[in-house]
Amino acid sequence: MAFTGSPVNSVQRALELANKTEPRDGSKLHSRYASYTHTAGAGTGAVNMLTLPAGRIRIYPDLCRYTASQQDTDADLHIGHRAYVNEAGTAVAEDDNEWLDSADVAGGALDAVIGDGGTTLNQYESRSGIIVYMMIDTGNIEDTDTLSLCMVFSYV
Repeated sequence: MAFTGSPVNSVQRALELANKTEPRDGSKLHSRYASYTHTAGAGTGAVNMLTLPAGRIRIYPDLCRYTASQQDTDADLHIGHRAYVNEAGTAVAEDDNEWLDSADVAGGALDAVIGDGGTTLNQYESRSGIIVYMMIDTGNIEDTDTLSLCMVFSYV
């Protein structure tokens, strides 16, 4: 049995019908990729992976992937961003858990999509770009361990 009013329209479909397509719905996808092989000795720490461009962007978490080789006992992986300044001039605090919080890399290698970020519709804005980093804490990253990250975004 159909629900009342079926079919109904999404917000985007209603905008299409009104000839008011949102800019992000018609923009091209871009990507940034980074890989890292550890050579700095065993320990915890962070690796600056890439910089997302300045301006207004939307990240597509289901298209963004990360990999990590199996690491030392109790090693946890985070994906976050460094502090930055948004377009309004307001400082945005560093957040090591923006896209991934404490994934277990001690139990085996990982290859997965990132999580949703903490912003509405995964939209970010910055004056000079956003540095994305991966951090290993609790356990160690060791020499020859690897990390990679691919972030997919569009300009809004």
